[in-house]
Amino acid sequence: MLDREGLPASSAFIGLLRRDDFAARCGTLLVWCSDSEGRRAVLRKYNGQAGADVAVLLVADADALAALREGGWAPLPGLIRQGRLHPYMLKTLDELETAGLAEFVEDLGLVFPKH
Repeated sequence: MLDREGLPASSAFIGLLRRDDFAARCGTLLVWCSDSEGRRAVLRKYNGQAGADVAVLLVADADALAALREGGWAPLPGLIRQGRLHPYMLKTLDELETAGLAEFVEDLGLVFPKH
C-alpha cells in the first residue's frame, strides 16, 4: 500500500494508532516509514509516546481503520471531516516541510495559519 499510495520520502514518519490504544496510552503503533531504506510499515509498542521520529500521528476508530485497509489513503480527508480519524501534528510546519511531509498534511485538508 505504501508503494501504491506514494508515501513521500521523509526523515520523519507517520504513525497510525487505534483510538482505544490512544485513550489507554498503551497498545501497538503502526509506523509508516519512507527513507533511504525504502518504504515499510513497522509495528512498535505504544506507551503514550509515538517517538521522536513520528511527525504525524493518525488516531482512528475501527471503521476508519477498515476504510483505510480497503481504500488506501483516498478516504483520509473524509474520515477527518467525519471525526472518525484525528490527525495530530507532532512537528512544526517548518519541521514537516524539512522532513518532506508538508504536502501529505495539505492533502489531508489540514492547514497551518501563517502569521
